[in-house]
Amino acid sequence: MHYSSGRPGRPADRGWPETLREFGRPVAVLARPEPGWRRLVGHRSVDGLLQRLDLGYHDERTMLVQVTTQRRLPEHVRVFATLEPVDVLLDEFLLNCSPRGPIRMPDDPAAGAGHLVVDGTAVEAQRLTCGDHVATLAAVGEEMVAVISTAALHEQAVQLTLDTTAVPV
Repeated sequence: MHYSSGRPGRPADRGWPETLREFGRPVAVLARPEPGWRRLVGHRSVDGLLQRLDLGYHDERTMLVQVTTQRRLPEHVRVFATLEPVDVLLDEFLLNCSPRGPIRMPDDPAAGAGHLVVDGTAVEAQRLTCGDHVATLAAVGEEMVAVISTAALHEQAVQLTLDTTAVPV
């Protein structure tokens, strides 16, 4: 099931299967988003190749969870982009999540161990806590996956599944 960034009752994102085909790898999505949440899909490309997908889950006014999947680029691409450090991803989320404007990250976020649960399997991860927000980053197969959310939603947010519905076999 795909959740849409459109209003309730509208069809799912028409471009999602095409985006998955272009990405060519499994993409981490929330296993159980709340029924009222909407989804925004962002992407980044390197030299014309889709490398990163950001799935932002939000309610009417507030970004609640972001799930980022980044794949390695083929060897012939000479740009060796890596997923930003977890503190940069968290800072980016905080700049965009509140309808009241950017939330500034305090000086010293707390780093530690965390986990993602992908299709029922726990994956060790790096975790960064900053006030009421948490970011978790881990390698999932060949991809890097980051989950950022409020602390209250984080245990729900780290429950992921891999969407492969349109990935070429």
